[in-house]
Amino acid sequence: MKILDHLHQALARKWIRDFDNLDQRDLRNHCGLLAGWVSVVLILILFTVKLTLGTMAGSVAVVADAFHLLTHLANAVILIISFWVASRPPTMRTPFGHGRMEYVAPLIMSIILFVSGFQIGGRAGRQILEPEAVLFWPALPWILLFTVIVKMWLVEFVRFLGRRVNSEAIMAIAVHHRIDFFITLSVVAAYTLEHILKRPGIDGYMGIAVTLSLFYSGFNHGKEAVIPILGRAPTREMIGKIRETARGIDGVEDVHEIIVHDYGSMYLISLHAEIPERFGPEKMHATAERLEGALRREYRGEVVCHTDPLLDYSPEIQGIEAQFKEALNRFPRIVDYHDFRVVGDSPGKIIIVADIDAAKDVPEARFGEIVSGLEAHLKSMIPNLSYCTFYVTPKFAY
Repeated sequence: MKILDHLHQALARKWIRDFDNLDQRDLRNHCGLLAGWVSVVLILILFTVKLTLGTMAGSVAVVADAFHLLTHLANAVILIISFWVASRPPTMRTPFGHGRMEYVAPLIMSIILFVSGFQIGGRAGRQILEPEAVLFWPALPWILLFTVIVKMWLVEFVRFLGRRVNSEAIMAIAVHHRIDFFITLSVVAAYTLEHILKRPGIDGYMGIAVTLSLFYSGFNHGKEAVIPILGRAPTREMIGKIRETARGIDGVEDVHEIIVHDYGSMYLISLHAEIPERFGPEKMHATAERLEGALRREYRGEVVCHTDPLLDYSPEIQGIEAQFKEALNRFPRIVDYHDFRVVGDSPGKIIIVADIDAAKDVPEARFGEIVSGLEAHLKSMIPNLSYCTFYVTPKFAY
């Protein structure tokens, strides 16, 4: 595989100018366009070969395999259009750019796969009900096997480009190509077996198998496309990297309530940074700006940082927080807390303020019940507690 990777890098450098020096956004668009155009050229060649052979032999499975390539062709064209649109600069109506167009491509691919599946399935069904003899040509299986080798290389090259820029749309094309060479192998087996057993119906059954694979692939593409369009959760690795970057800024103790919006070609990130109150407003603001700058350089997007002052707790407040932690042990659905504060209400009375994190499997409808239960328990523990103000961190914040 290392030899293949070296070959793929050499080809990418040949076809993409400044391949090693482009920033991630520009490289992403160039890789998407390259994956699309290489796919278009090879698919047109393979389609012509398979359609000619299938028509000459009268094999519905081979013809179906050829028309299945048209779905690949459509997908490649969609990929090209998607990355071309995604590369356009922001406008007044689309201030976040056009990067999410990349996520529309797999959804359109899914629709095309389902439509193609119904068409091929109908033709295969007729071949099963009214089988027609298929002309056996000894050279045909070998030619089809050669197309499999070509498709295997195309899969690896497209996957190389997709991994290089971490693009789901490019990887979806690679998966689609990979399905085709399994289908072609099955068609070759059915074509040969039909000749040996003299059973023309086998060709139709293989056509049904191709149809089912189209439906399965279409369902997976559609599912993977809808999630980022609706709003995908950031990966644990990304949240961990954001926290690691933040803690590397002098003065930032920790961060929480991290929210990430993925626009394809850019990220919009907001977060709360915990900075010692003794820094004062001016230094806290400067620290937050350094954090925003570091994350902008890392993710090529926009960052908004809210500062949360860390108080120098008195022994009395530390004791109250210890009681608060003890109370949390009785509520296993609360996994963490932050922004803990104690506010004076009236002489001898206090107010506890805190943000709490509920477990991810807790529905939002239960948040009120958890907050009420915690407050009631704290009042039984702390006699001078007037009331509590708790904010449950939403599921899209980390």
